[in-house]
Amino acid sequence: PYPVLEDMKNAVIGNNKQKANLIVLGAVPRLLYLLQQESSSTELRTECAVVLGSLAMGTENNVKSLLDCHIIPALLQGLLSPDLKFIEACLRCLRTIFISPVTPEDLLYTDATVISHLMALLSRSRYTQEYICQIFSHCCKGPDHQTILFNHGAVQNIAHLLVSTSYKVRMQALKCFSVLAFENPQVSMTLVNVLVDGELLPQIFVKMLQRDKPIEMQLTSAKCLTSMCRAGAIRTDDSCIILKYPPWSGANS
Repeated sequence: PYPVLEDMKNAVIGNNKQKANLIVLGAVPRLLYLLQQESSSTELRTECAVVLGSLAMGTENNVKSLLDCHIIPALLQGLLSPDLKFIEACLRCLRTIFISPVTPEDLLYTDATVISHLMALLSRSRYTQEYICQIFSHCCKGPDHQTILFNHGAVQNIAHLLVSTSYKVRMQALKCFSVLAFENPQVSMTLVNVLVDGELLPQIFVKMLQRDKPIEMQLTSAKCLTSMCRAGAIRTDDSCIILKYPPWSGANS
């Protein structure tokens, strides 16, 4: 199957018509079958996840077809593998599916053990960190989801990622905090006292507001601070709210 998978992968990259053709021809159930076979080599299962991820990057109809084939349970099962490359491929595909507007966020929360396992996978690599944080930030819609993630230790598990050497990881972790804290006093009050490398989270958020940071980072950190301020976790006359820059930054406000 390897040359066939290679041909599939090359055919569908950037080609929505070919993606739709493969789906119509029934490729998805076959790929999912191979992906779930313990007897399949890890390389083969990884290639299947890569091709499925490419199909998911097509149209919303493509994603609907993948969902109809129960791709999410199959990929979540794949996360139990000991092989990091296969885990990363499954997470990349899950990320692509979950950020699609046609995917119900509740599919992430149907099995309570999934969130715990995702938290545990955060320590495996910068890719697991990036993809899992992106999944969490897209699937955290409303107080019920916030509570589930909070109770599974999201704050403690994600906080240290804000000082990652990878910009993508820092950005996705920041987005997680912006959705966790949104209109949620419990989370906002908790964030005030979290220390990362000797710095409190509000101080880290303020540093991310500085003008040398990308606009996306400035806006998202501002959302975090706004939520904390509205919850009463930060006083409205706090210097980090009144001034865009903290006193230690050396910048003029």
